[in-house]
Parts: sequence; C-alpha cells; structure tokens
Amino acid sequence: MIIYPKDIKSEDVFDSDFCIIGSGPAGISIALELVKANKKVIIVSGGSKTEGSKNQDLYVGKIDPNSSHEPLEENRRRVFGGSSTVWGGRCIPFDKIDFEKRDWIPNSGWPISYDELLPYYKRANKLLKAGNFEYDIDETSLVERHEIIEGFDDSSIISNKIERWSTPVNFAVEFFSDLENNPLVKVLMDTHLIRIETETRKDIISSIFVSDRYKSFPIYAKTFILACGGIENPRLLLASRNRFHPNGIGNDFDVVGRYYMAHLNGFFADLEPKNRTTILFNFERDSEKVYFRRRWWVTDTAQKKHKIGNVIFFLHKSQNSEGHRDPLFSLVFIVKFLIALINTHSLSNIKIKFKENKIVLKQHFKEIIKGIWKQIPQIINLYFKRFNKRRLPFILPSVNIPKLGLYFQSEQVPNPESRITLSENNFDEFGTPRANVDIKFSEIDKRTVSEAHNIFLTQFNSRNLGNYSLYNENLDECIHQRISNFNSAAHHLGTTRMASDAKVGVVDENCKVHGIDNLYVAGSSVFPTGGHANPTLTIVALSIKLADYLKMQYK
Repeated sequence: MIIYPKDIKSEDVFDSDFCIIGSGPAGISIALELVKANKKVIIVSGGSKTEGSKNQDLYVGKIDPNSSHEPLEENRRRVFGGSSTVWGGRCIPFDKIDFEKRDWIPNSGWPISYDELLPYYKRANKLLKAGNFEYDIDETSLVERHEIIEGFDDSSIISNKIERWSTPVNFAVEFFSDLENNPLVKVLMDTHLIRIETETRKDIISSIFVSDRYKSFPIYAKTFILACGGIENPRLLLASRNRFHPNGIGNDFDVVGRYYMAHLNGFFADLEPKNRTTILFNFERDSEKVYFRRRWWVTDTAQKKHKIGNVIFFLHKSQNSEGHRDPLFSLVFIVKFLIALINTHSLSNIKIKFKENKIVLKQHFKEIIKGIWKQIPQIINLYFKRFNKRRLPFILPSVNIPKLGLYFQSEQVPNPESRITLSENNFDEFGTPRANVDIKFSEIDKRTVSEAHNIFLTQFNSRNLGNYSLYNENLDECIHQRISNFNSAAHHLGTTRMASDAKVGVVDENCKVHGIDNLYVAGSSVFPTGGHANPTLTIVALSIKLADYLKMQYK
C-alpha cells in the first residue's frame, strides 16, 4: 500500500513488525524479502515519486574549510527509489582481499568473509537483472580468454575481471506495483524521520518520530532498520540524542560518522596503442544479452608487494580537449551539455557555463561538421541500443581516436579522522542539525594512485605496446588537484562501519547496532573498507543477507 500525507488521519496509528527508514536499493531490497516471510513492513520514504526542492534542501550541509567535497545535495536523491533513480547500472563485487585484514592498511578487515557474502551476491545480481554472477573471464564460458591489450598482462596487472551492467533497475519503477498491491506493506511517501526514540530502556528502540509537513506522529515496530545512505545514516543517529544516548544512538565510543570513505577516480594519462585491431574496448554481451566490459585490476599480489590499496583501470575517451577527434562523441557531448543547460534555472549560470566551455564547444562543433554525416548509420544503430529495454550503458568513442584515456578508480583506506559530524548552528526545517563533512585522504591513498599508475605505465612501455602521455608530468600534482577538487560520485562509505568490537564499529556482523537489540543499519555506511568497486551490488547483497537474518530471528 502506498500512503501519501493527505491520506493520513490524525487518529491513525502505525505499528508493524518492521519499520524501514529509507526507500532506496537497501530499504526496498529488505522489504521485498521480509514480506516473503509474511512480515508486516512500514517503509518511511523521505521523498515522493518525484524530486522536489524542499526535500532536496534537507540534504544541504557544510564542507569543512580544510577539506574538499561536492555539495552534499549534489549526488544524493531525496526521492522514492533513492539513488537507483539515477543509477547507471554498473555492477562489480568486492574482491576477496577487500574483506581481509591487511597489515599495511590500518583499520582493514571485515567481520564477514567474501565466501559468506557470495550466495547473497548471486541473489543480488538477479534482483538487479545483471545476469549470472560471473565476473572472471577465466571462470566462465562467456568468451575465450583474451587480454584487453594482447601481451600486456602479468602477475601485477590482469584484465580477466569484468564489470556487468544492470538494465539499470530503477527500484521506484521496478517494484512500485509490488509494494502498492501488497497488504503487508505500507509505504509512507514524503515522510521524514525526525528522531529515534529510546523511552524506557537504553537497549531498545521504542518508536521513531516522523513528520510529513502536515503533522508529526510516532511509528511503532518490533524492529527498525535505518537505510538512508552513507551521510544521512550517521546524521540521524547522531541527531537522536537523549538521556540514554547523550552522544547519539550507537555512539557510546564516538565511532558514528567516523571512517568516511569514497573513491578517488579520474584520468591522469592517455594511451596511444600501436595495434588497435585486437583491443577489447567496446561493450560485450553474454548469452542473456547482459552488457559487460573488461577492466584491468592491480592484483592482490601487487597490492601486498607495494603496500597499496585496491585499484582498477579501464579505457575510455581522452579527457584532453584535443584527444577525442570523434564526431559521434562530440555530438553526445553537445547534447549532454544542452540538457545540463536546460536544467540550469539561472541565466547568469548559463552564461558562465558557456564562457567556461567556449573553446571545448568550438572544438566539438568542428568535429561534428567535419565528419558526422559519415556516421549516420552508426547513430541510428546506437539509438536503438541506447533506448532498448536493456540499453547500452553509455556511448564510447571510436577505438581509433588518436588517444584513449586511462580511467582509474581506487580505494580510500579507512581513517577515523575522516568523518561526518553535526552542525552546531545550522538546522533543516524540522530542526535536525545539518551534516558537516570533513573527508581526509592519507598518504596510502595517494601512494595507491601513484604506484598503480607507475606499475601500469612502466609495464605498457616495457612491452613496447605504444606511447603514453601524462596530463601533468608531475603525477603527485595530478593527485593533489584531484583531492583539492574532490567529488564522491555518490560513493559514501564507512560511516557506521561493521566490526565485532563496539569500540571500532557501529554495527556487528549482522548489521545490528552495538548495544541496541532492535536497531539495524543497511547500506554502504556499514562497509569497513571500500575497495575499488561501485557500491550498489554489495549494498543489495548485504541487504538480502540482513533480511534473511531478520527472518530467522523472528521465525
């Protein structure tokens, strides 16, 4: 059942087996599993079916002046379906080494293993419509084994790892009717958590207090699950201060909000391979028509040897303005730029955008005029692929452009001084303190990026596979610029981390908050480490695992 604020009467009482706060991939995945066990579920959705400026304003926060981060409302979606409404669909599992205690990575190690999560990864893969759980070319029958660039791979870097692409699944669309028509489910649209209550006992959540802007009311349940994202989860726990929890729920040891992680990513180098005919550059498809693509992985052997974190590379378009020379990509660039302008409501901002991109736009227009007419058949073909039910993830440039960009994505190691805190004098419309972000990158984070590039480019050069060029001859300066202009790409990790010991973690191996009998946390905030992988697949796998545990607890 979907319930809107106008449908709620003052005499209504909300009581359930489970109350899930959050309606993104984590929250909805859990709800879908719990109703299979005939459990009553209330979902508190902090947004409605469409985005609104009032709701998005609740995500506004502050960036510490000694830090760098995109605005907190930029990459988050306060809407039913959460981040899945804008998700691109990339599915990548964590590697086995990510779960292990690594003596060169402080605060590493999960209280669960890769093998424990594996059956849930397989179920998550199907829920996300990413096909079979096959992420290693050597272990599947997808294709014959081939390297991305023949003669490149060795014990330090391999390219038998792949990433899979969901349709992508938008949870708001895919599961709306399932939730609407199920009598066990109540979805409270546009309803916002104000605080979590512990009225009579420190170890029991008695209720939560919410508001739909027309009225405020409590929600009762046997068990509560907080699933609001890597920034909002700690914010709401910290804001729920009371006589039993003066520092916030679950924060007896000052861990809530600490260990905030994301991923460093981007382009620092271009490649000019000698032989383009055998490069595995484009998307491939398996027997179920699921798109997948190759990437390079810095092996666990190399990570141990060089004492670095986890990192991957793949080929894409060059980020140098003169590096693309592809009329089709130029057309896509212009279209995306114009769409972004349409969504810009300020005339002064539109003028600024044009001024900032004047030279680049001119170059792209030249490429379009020069050669787009030759690619009309390809454009028609790509149109059908892009707007198919299982659509092409994105449009790649031609592999024959002069320079191919080398994209990287690397692990940020857990650091207790990298954290989310509460503002002391800035509050949202409900009186909840806004979030402050102070993300900190360590020397290991920087060394991971520099060492990985050195390994890759040295190997590429020594095998005489072509030429490469750095965007800045000083790699350390590239890293400094990236950190100084950091964007998390919505990968908000680690702020209510999982650990067996309450002194270094907020939740246990079952995602239950330490010291609280009926409060659980779901989502990427429970990740003890972040690896290199995009988080959605692991979020859904952990959510299904949590739902199975809850079903057993209340069988």
